[in-house]
Amino acid sequence: MYKYSLVILTVLLTLFVASCTSVNQTVLAEENGSTQPVYNPSFLGEKGENVNAVNGEFLIDTSVFQDNLPRFYNVTLPNGKMVFFFAVKDSNGSFHIAANACQVCSEAKMGFHAEEGMIVCNVCGNRYPIEKIATEKGGCNPVPVTPQAEIREGKIVIKVTDLEKIADYF
Repeated sequence: MYKYSLVILTVLLTLFVASCTSVNQTVLAEENGSTQPVYNPSFLGEKGENVNAVNGEFLIDTSVFQDNLPRFYNVTLPNGKMVFFFAVKDSNGSFHIAANACQVCSEAKMGFHAEEGMIVCNVCGNRYPIEKIATEKGGCNPVPVTPQAEIREGKIVIKVTDLEKIADYF
């Protein structure tokens, strides 16, 4: 009898915790003026800062990249699909934009992180120099959005149409 009581208690506790998580996501979404979850729950990587489109473009201030570290972002496309990407400035001053998804490991939905001046896949551990980000298609690389971003009035300009091309990775 004790074993059955313990099993029932475990199941009830699990259901309670799951419902609390769901409530917290709904509250957070409502606070942001949306009825949808803030993040794609299947994506396990760095979700980053939310950015919104203005006239079909996402604008990111270049001044935040003075330390040459990558910055992670997420956007909701007009079709409702959420995508995750990162931007990084290399030692030559060029900006690189890539999906936070590996072309080979994207099914795991775990993305990348920065480590010792490199971008590292959270699944396979492959390491990529900043200067190579978004310059190579195919293989185990970050999915390119644009190898050299357009800069306008101190802001990186990323077109919605460019991010729509990476949507299938999320």
